[in-house]
Amino acid sequence: MFIRQIKSRNSTCFQIGEKQAGRFIIKQHVGCASTLTGIEIIKLKAKQLLFELKHINQLPLIEENKLPTAKLTNWKITGFHQVFGTVYDLIGFTKSLLRDLVVARIAYPKSKAATLRYLETGFGMKLKKDMLYRFLDTLDKDKMTQIAFNFVSGRHPKGISVCFYDVTTLYFETTREDDVRQKGFSKDHRMDIPQVLIGLFVDDQGYPFDFDFYAGKTFEGHTFVKAMKSIRSKYHFPELTVVADAGMLSQKNLDYLDDIKINYIVGARIKNLPQDLTQQILFHQYIHKPIFQSIIDTKRLLVDCSPSRAKLDAKNRDRAVTKLKQKLVDKKPVVRKSKYLLTEGKSEVVGLDDKQIKFDQQFDGLKGYFTNRDNQSKNADIIFQYHQLWQVEKAFRMSKHDLRERPVYHYKEQRIKAHLILCFVSLLVMKETERYLTKIHCSLERAIELLEKVGQGVVKVGNVELITESESDPTVELIHKLFQGH
Repeated sequence: MFIRQIKSRNSTCFQIGEKQAGRFIIKQHVGCASTLTGIEIIKLKAKQLLFELKHINQLPLIEENKLPTAKLTNWKITGFHQVFGTVYDLIGFTKSLLRDLVVARIAYPKSKAATLRYLETGFGMKLKKDMLYRFLDTLDKDKMTQIAFNFVSGRHPKGISVCFYDVTTLYFETTREDDVRQKGFSKDHRMDIPQVLIGLFVDDQGYPFDFDFYAGKTFEGHTFVKAMKSIRSKYHFPELTVVADAGMLSQKNLDYLDDIKINYIVGARIKNLPQDLTQQILFHQYIHKPIFQSIIDTKRLLVDCSPSRAKLDAKNRDRAVTKLKQKLVDKKPVVRKSKYLLTEGKSEVVGLDDKQIKFDQQFDGLKGYFTNRDNQSKNADIIFQYHQLWQVEKAFRMSKHDLRERPVYHYKEQRIKAHLILCFVSLLVMKETERYLTKIHCSLERAIELLEKVGQGVVKVGNVELITESESDPTVELIHKLFQGH
């Protein structure tokens, strides 16, 4: 058996057959093609079929007519840009290198050097390190946050009316301190290395629209007024309620919000209230009337009680006390600032403070809130809005865990800012993408895992080069349908 090639004016055909009595007997017609690439493909197919027909009933000892191996070249991932790049464009961010950096940050959150390698191996983009840093130096924080605000505000019929503010810390991989990178109270539990403090605003659905950063040793409550002045100078709010935790609570901060006619809901430290008011809170019958209310100056104090919160408070306290007891038994060093330690003089620890432990037990399950909203606002609604603070906490978790925002490797203030801008934009893109994915019950993590396999490249077989795409997964097809038409 052999391959016969027949040329005509318009095409070239290939057949497999054999000669019998001087005549060519066709065993199989392979196909015809008119282009050079097509002809090469049909020729390769004919060789493969010939090999299979020759050995259809036998296992050859020596491999004959070995076919050329297909080689995949120039492969690049396209799935991430098809989704995250689309969302980036929908939000309204400028089409620049930032788009690729955001997509890379979501897909492969590593150092800038690792990002450069990923841009080349994953997306087929060759970019020099100095070009990347020159671009990062041009990023305008106010411009990016304005785009974010316009998008987030546009999701609400009357604009943003409730926002949540909280702070966190990001540490650096260095021991050197300067004007920005400073040691301070670390939410990452890294007291030994410098950090910066990040303040973030999100709406009631957890969409970030503004941020700022401060020197590492800044007290979180001191960022509040500055942050509020910043967003009021940049954006228009028809009416606004700011929700923050007890760390933002100071009379100066609340007086400022009263002066500028901004409503607030903040956590209240009920253990620090006057004793007569504390007694009222403790003896209130929460079973019959779930919310305690009192007026203090110009603000309302609300307190509610939760059985599940009571169990958690007791569990956390018991854990802390047990650890302290064990350390005292083992004569290990303890943090003398712990409120459950009994000390003599300035430094000597003599045991556990049972009086303080019993005092705290009284408050298990109780949570206090201060607000300056009028009585038309239902108490239950105010408490519900406060508990939406988990939205900003989730945003911080996504930044730190999914985007690997920490540790920070930069030391120049402009580069630190650029890193935070990149993570902020990536966070908003992730948040909006997540909203789409919930429609098909697909997690962000699962989507990233699937989209990494979606790509395009060139397969070279012999002298033939063919464009090839990855096989489509059913879930990937559903994801793509979500973004069709955008």
